[in-house]
Amino acid sequence: MISAAFQDVKESFATGWRLRWPFVAANIVFNILLAAVFAPMMALTVRAALAFSGRPALADFDIAFFLLSPAGAIGGVLLVAMALVLGVMNIAFMMATARHEHHHGQVGLWEGASLVLPQMPSVLSLAVRLTLHVIFLSLPFLAVAGFIASQWLSEFDINYYLTHRPPIFRQSVVVIGGVLGLWVVLLAWRLLGWTLSLPLVIFAGTQPSDALRESRARMQGRRIGFLFRILVWFGVSAAIFIVVMGIVTLVADVALVLIPQSMRALVVVLVLIGALYTAVNVLISAITTGAMSVLIVAEADWPRNRVPPRQIPRKVLIAVSLSAVLFGGFGVVGLAGLAPVDDGQPVEVIAHRGAAGAKPENTMAAINEAVRVGSDWVEIDVQETADGMVAVMHDSDFMKQAGNPLRIWDATQEDLAKIDIGSWFDPVYADQRTPLLADVLRAAKDQSGVVIELKYYGHDEMLEQRVIDIVEAEGMVNQVKVMSLKYDAVEKMRKLRPEWDIGLLASASLGNMWDLDADFLAVNSATASYRLVRESQAVDKKVYVWTVNDPLAMSGMISLGVDGLITDEPELARKVIEERRELSGPERLILGLAGRVGLDLEAWFE
Repeated sequence: MISAAFQDVKESFATGWRLRWPFVAANIVFNILLAAVFAPMMALTVRAALAFSGRPALADFDIAFFLLSPAGAIGGVLLVAMALVLGVMNIAFMMATARHEHHHGQVGLWEGASLVLPQMPSVLSLAVRLTLHVIFLSLPFLAVAGFIASQWLSEFDINYYLTHRPPIFRQSVVVIGGVLGLWVVLLAWRLLGWTLSLPLVIFAGTQPSDALRESRARMQGRRIGFLFRILVWFGVSAAIFIVVMGIVTLVADVALVLIPQSMRALVVVLVLIGALYTAVNVLISAITTGAMSVLIVAEADWPRNRVPPRQIPRKVLIAVSLSAVLFGGFGVVGLAGLAPVDDGQPVEVIAHRGAAGAKPENTMAAINEAVRVGSDWVEIDVQETADGMVAVMHDSDFMKQAGNPLRIWDATQEDLAKIDIGSWFDPVYADQRTPLLADVLRAAKDQSGVVIELKYYGHDEMLEQRVIDIVEAEGMVNQVKVMSLKYDAVEKMRKLRPEWDIGLLASASLGNMWDLDADFLAVNSATASYRLVRESQAVDKKVYVWTVNDPLAMSGMISLGVDGLITDEPELARKVIEERRELSGPERLILGLAGRVGLDLEAWFE
């Protein structure tokens, strides 16, 4: 079995190499076509589902709660199914191309399209059924894992477990890992049984409602063998990618060393490197995906058509070609649009929990350090104490910082004065205690602004009003911003003080964030995009990104056009911004683009 599996994989890659150009064409055409068809469909699905929520966008926990509603669940299943279709239609087209070559000895690129495209509704129906099967299979395992986490990892704040990793945390990891491992094994076994469902629908005309069942029947006794072939395919694909891309990276590094110190030469070389990266990546993807497609269609015994292909009008081909030109044009316009964005615009430095990279977070030492290095803003987290004070605290308890299980809402000011929250970072900070909001405002007044994040753990009483009272008492209304992960809190603050600068913090989002009633958005840097920045700024909303601590990442975010960097390293961020100001516009653009492909050009500009 082993030698036969290796031989099958070898032949699949040989076919992938032989059909590399048709597979490349399939990859490009289908990515364009499906993006043109499914991107609007997915956007409409999101909008239709969000219409039931009454909001133009959702963030973080609101997304989870929405997905539990009927409209959210239906929309979520459809979105997953559409995403699945985007993945399998390319494989389907490659299977059709390879099957045509196998039976007729010639490449039938357009014949494959004529066979596959009309089956898109059936493939979507199959994808919906597959998605529901996976969800129903996964729910019990995820529920058990969640129950274990709630029983073993809920006594203290989660950040304590993640930072100190006590024995109960390691025990939880092992047990939950075992549960999820069993889930992965069972899911993989089911997916192996459904391997033939796609070729059955496309080539045999099997109804989507019957395809999964018939595929399981045909794969009886064949799953282990096919699994072994897939594992070998994965190993070969990974090796090809690592070796080839490693060579390309080496060539790029050598080219950057050898070129003269000329901006024109650098631009030319970077364009060539970018083109080489893209071309090689597309070619590798086409060959490896094509090889997998061959393995699947071979497992289905190279079926002949029971579904007659439909003639696709020439105008469809013309439309696809025009789409390619338009999408390429949009890419060029978007790239060119980065130049005016990155014209040396002011970028605000926002010290995350003070200078948390240099001093213990949310302490006066961190606050004073952030002010000292010239941070535009100092970001802090606030919660209420048992005696009605507003304390600067991120976690729900003091386990991470002091090994003390006391909850912040059960603590009094007297308790706070006894708890050392600095020694965990360095014994030199043993004198640090939990500050109050008023302490931070006084330390930053007229030097740095203060971004106040409202933290909620279900024990707040009148946090918003107390923050308002303290800020107004300290005369800092024009020197603060308020934000929260909870959109309800943003709306409440808007009602209480409509003239204040109020923002939404989000690590994930669904819909158009810029349409929400917020003055600024603070988003995870991984989710930041040129469109988000452009659309938000078009409606006078600033975009801040968190938590950005690497110089190249900072430079990339600045090139994206963000208004501010939320960072643990405010001094480093200030240095990066100052150094970028000494560069020309093209140099800044090149530095940002190089960061996107993993090339560090900072030394080149020295």
